[in-house]
This record gives sequence, C-alpha cells and structure tokens, in this order.
Amino acid sequence: MTSFTTSDGVRLDYAVDDFSDPWKRSETIVLLHSAMGCKQRFFAWMPILSRHFKVVRLDLRGHGASEVPSADKTLDIDRLVGDILEFLKEVGVEHGHFVGASAGGYLSMRIAMDMPEKVDSLSLFGSTPGFKGGQAQHWLPRIRQEGLRSFLADTISDRLPEDVDPELRNWFLDQAGGNDVDYITRFIGLMDQQDWSDEVSKIRCPTLLVIPGLGKIGDYSRFDVMREQIDDITIKTYEGMPHNVWDAVPERCADDVRAFVEEVAARRSAASDAA
Repeated sequence: MTSFTTSDGVRLDYAVDDFSDPWKRSETIVLLHSAMGCKQRFFAWMPILSRHFKVVRLDLRGHGASEVPSADKTLDIDRLVGDILEFLKEVGVEHGHFVGASAGGYLSMRIAMDMPEKVDSLSLFGSTPGFKGGQAQHWLPRIRQEGLRSFLADTISDRLPEDVDPELRNWFLDQAGGNDVDYITRFIGLMDQQDWSDEVSKIRCPTLLVIPGLGKIGDYSRFDVMREQIDDITIKTYEGMPHNVWDAVPERCADDVRAFVEEVAARRSAASDAA
C-alpha cells in the first residue's frame, strides 16, 4: 500500500493488486468504498478479483489510511471526483471498470456521466443516484450526540444481517466507527445534497446494479429511475439482505463483478472483431 498527495495537498492512501496472468492483457477494476468505509473493507473481494484483473483501490479523503483534511479544505463533489482522477493518473490508469459501494457508486456514476471515456463499465452496490432524500437528516444529530460507533451499533440491522459473523460485525463497527466524526458528518451532509436522477440517462456504459432486498439506506424508489433511463443495465436483487452487501456477502459480490466485467470485455472484443 502506498500514497500520493493531491493537488490541494491532502495525502491519500491506495493499493494496487494484480495477480492476473502476466502474459495476458488484464482489464482494470477501480474499487471505491462507501461513506465511513475504506479500501480494506474489500479484503474478501481481492482473492477473486485480483487473480483475474488489475485492481486499484483508493481510500477517499478523510477515510481509512488517508489524511483527514482540515476544515478549511473544500469538500464538494468536484473535489472528490478530482481526487479519483488524480489517483488514476498516479497509478497509470486511463480507464477502467468502476465498482462502487453506496457513496463510492455515487462518485462512479458522476464520472460515468461527465467523463464516459474513463468508464468501461459500472458495477453499483446499493447506490442510488445520490443520497438526497435518504436518512442523513436523521443520522447527523444522532451521530453528533451518541458518537459514530454507538450510532452504527444501534442501527446495525440496517447494514448487516442478523446472522453475520459477530467478529465481522465488531470489526465493521471498529473500522467505520473509528472515523473522524466532524469530517464524516461533513461528508454525509454533502452526499445528502446530491440527486442526479434526471441525469442518469447520460450513463452509456454497461451497468450492473445490485439492489439489497432489505435495504433501508437511501431512497430506493430511485432504482426505478435507473432501470428506466440506463439503456444497458443488468439488475440483481440480493433478497433478504440489508444495505451493506459488500461486507456481508463479499464473495458473492466479487463473483458477480468478475462475471459482469468478463462479459463486458467479451462483448467489446466481439464488436471489435466484427468491425
């Protein structure tokens, strides 16, 4: 794992994993985590994905091993997208298959809409077109009053199934609950302002949308907008699963991403041969 410094002076941590066959041209996957998450939360995905693809993972600013910016640093969508673009330049990636969990998916969608040449495909896990209309206005006062870990422990059923390994639950609470409260409330508040339901028709790349069947985080009615407006979309519903499917059933998620990316690559190759 290593780091780089952004154009506004914030150190961001990242990882690059590639155990694909060295004599083959491997596709690149860009993994972006959720709010309060980090790149390490994809640990169980990595044996599956990195054996077949080059996988690059970033800790978004203020998350994981990345620096928590000072309060005077700009925090907006342009800045977060800029971080991702600077990260791609740092690791020598011109384009890739973007995989986003929740807020990581919001940012992936933004890039797909604004810079389609960067995005070969999208895989979105529990990601609506922005978080506006979600639960942030109820969350933020509780986080400030109760503390982040206590809030997450009290609402854990919204994120993880009851039968999840208790040690995984505790690790999740320690990791997510250990974030800087002031920064995380700013970050969630920013996400609460985002709604690009009227723009998702701009997404032209193949898109995999995974819907947690018992999800309660975000306005899930807006999945219908995505279904209607994204032309090339594959939808999977993980029945009986709350929001954080990427934590609860990581191997299933990684298997679905692998199959989807391989299908997209095969379609692209067939189209190129036909031309």
